[in-house]
Order: sequence, then structure tokens, then C-alpha cells
Amino acid sequence: MENKYNIGGQIWVQKDGGNFMGPGRINLLEKLIDNSNLKVAAKEANIDYDIALKNIISINKIANKPLAIQNKENQNIYTITNYGKKIIQTYKTLKKEHDEFLKVINEKFTKELLDSK
Repeated sequence: MENKYNIGGQIWVQKDGGNFMGPGRINLLEKLIDNSNLKVAAKEANIDYDIALKNIISINKIANKPLAIQNKENQNIYTITNYGKKIIQTYKTLKKEHDEFLKVINEKFTKELLDSK
């Protein structure tokens, strides 16, 4: 059995030194699109409700515009804004490019190891 190396990584978008967007936050926003109830979305995203709430507050504070707007009548209900949907799509595009980059450098790394034998 051959040992295979794997170069991996995640994309985190930072703003002013703080974490703005990453895979967990994107997943939470996507779950909120599917089900606007934060308690349900947090459970589906496998995130504790309090952490999910802190994430929503944090990304809204960091962003130029709100990504998720809280319903005034039911504080567990959030609507993802068009800006929030744009952030999700942009992040997915970045992730796809990042995954392609990782594939290329994995192939290069493996080739260089094989060439050095």
C-alpha cells in the first residue's frame, strides 16, 4: 500500500483582522435560506444555537451590509439578504478555485517526489 500525500486547506475570508466568512458560516447561511428559523438552521448545520447566533451577529457587524436580517416579530427567524446570497455565491466560486489550486499543487508535489526517487 502506497502512502499518498495530500496538501489541503480551507478558505477563510478576513476583514480588518477578523474572520468574516468560512465554511461553517457559509453552511449556516445556506441552511438559513432553506429554513429561516435559526434554531433549526443551526441544528442542521451541526452548530450550537448560541454559536450560530454569535456568528450571525459577527458577520453582520463585519460586513458592509447585513447578510441576514432578523424578523422583528420572531427573533429566531432570519432572512438572507441579496447581499448575503452574493457573498455565499462569491465564496463558493473562491472555494472552487481554491480546490482546483490544491489539486494542481498536489499533483506537482507528487510528481516532484516521484522524480526525486
